[in-house]
Amino acid sequence: MSAEPLQFGRIALRGGLLTVIAQAIKIGVQFLSVVVLARLLVPEDFGLVASVSPIVAFVALFQNLGLQQAVVQRKEITQRQLNQVFWMSAAAGLVTTMIVIALAPAVAAYYGDGRMVGITIGAGLPLLLGSLAAMPLSLMNRHLQFGQLAINDVVTAIAGFGTAAFAAYAGMGYWSLVLGPAASAVVGLLAAWRVARFRPDKPVLRIDRDIMSFGANLTGFNLVNFFSRNLDNILIGKFSGAIELGYYDRAYKLLLFPLQNINQPLTRLMIPLLSRIQDDKKRFRDIYMQTNWVLAAVTVPAIAALTLTSTQVVGILFGERWLPVAPIFAWLGIAGLIQPISSTTGWIFICQDRTKTMFRWGIYSSVTTVVSFVVGLQWGAVGVAAAYAISGYILRVPVLAVLVHRIGPVTAMDVLLVQGLFIVSALLAWGAYFSLPLSLTTGADLRSVILALVLNYAIALALMLLLPRSRQALFGALAKVTGNIR
Repeated sequence: MSAEPLQFGRIALRGGLLTVIAQAIKIGVQFLSVVVLARLLVPEDFGLVASVSPIVAFVALFQNLGLQQAVVQRKEITQRQLNQVFWMSAAAGLVTTMIVIALAPAVAAYYGDGRMVGITIGAGLPLLLGSLAAMPLSLMNRHLQFGQLAINDVVTAIAGFGTAAFAAYAGMGYWSLVLGPAASAVVGLLAAWRVARFRPDKPVLRIDRDIMSFGANLTGFNLVNFFSRNLDNILIGKFSGAIELGYYDRAYKLLLFPLQNINQPLTRLMIPLLSRIQDDKKRFRDIYMQTNWVLAAVTVPAIAALTLTSTQVVGILFGERWLPVAPIFAWLGIAGLIQPISSTTGWIFICQDRTKTMFRWGIYSSVTTVVSFVVGLQWGAVGVAAAYAISGYILRVPVLAVLVHRIGPVTAMDVLLVQGLFIVSALLAWGAYFSLPLSLTTGADLRSVILALVLNYAIALALMLLLPRSRQALFGALAKVTGNIR
């Protein structure tokens, strides 16, 4: 019994380190992509592709019917079930790709722009490739092959950025934003099957009821959650125009998109690990909370600092013509302060096979988010971002904390304590920043941004050391890292 926790810790540490390294590279590539493409393309190019993205993303919700996570979460799974999952995923990918192609003329008619036909078709083709790659990726995740998954992430990110940058430099305009994801999908498919040990048997288009139920509820959650992630683009594109949508898209990509790319690989690490200890409630809670304290300590102070210096950040990265992005970026940053922790609550639902409850939460979250978008739309993209941020604090975080408490073993106080400490930390850092001489805090230079980062991280660390729970989690994480290294 004593060897198992040690082995678990080593796997978690190794997987975490590999994931962190891969994501650091991937986020660096994506950050470079945001900056480089903003200088090679015009706002309208981003607006055109962003107008299509929500429609493709909606259809993509049915790309593998939630079966990829089912393969990872199951305690036991047979070759017969794997074969069923593969062929169902492949069929779903084919159908979704055909649907996107068929919708292309309607999308162009909705926006009144014939260019949307080609953009929609090009954006939909990677769906089939992603479905074909789902099974080998799921098995690598289930077997804790985090190193190979990390390599795949880095290779696909570089392939996508390289293709998009080359196409933009060659003068291909908005097509560069379509070709980049397509290149990533092709490289990702080849990389996944290169190491796959699974080989499918004859086609079977049926699946066991328990796996299908798990996947259906997860797909239902993703379906309703889609509206909270993409309806803002549709509304702004329709009522405010492609240029303002281009500003909104750059702000979103610069802040919330990197957050999602931290959560996604961390989810891939934590779901197979937490699923293996789902019956040990105390251990489940301890590992979940320690991970969240560390995650918040790393991400939230940076978000707070970038929000505080939004004008400088946009000016440094994009140039003066993109300054309308700054207020949108600032409001999304306020929303982003609660995103890292709220987004991890999905682990609690998935790892304990409570996707039905997760689906119900998704309905509530989606409805409140859509209402906020509609309310804020009268003030344009800035209003949408502001309404989204405010509604998150008032309508979603408290309800989510209560729901998590009912599921257990994590309590509402656990969730709110992490959120509250770093919100207070951000407010204190902002107050300290504005009390400094104007000569230190004005001007579009890197000095202001670095000062904001130092303040936010210093105050966050001080508060963590003062609070017993966060101090214990911080020292516990450091002890585990040094112990496993030794």
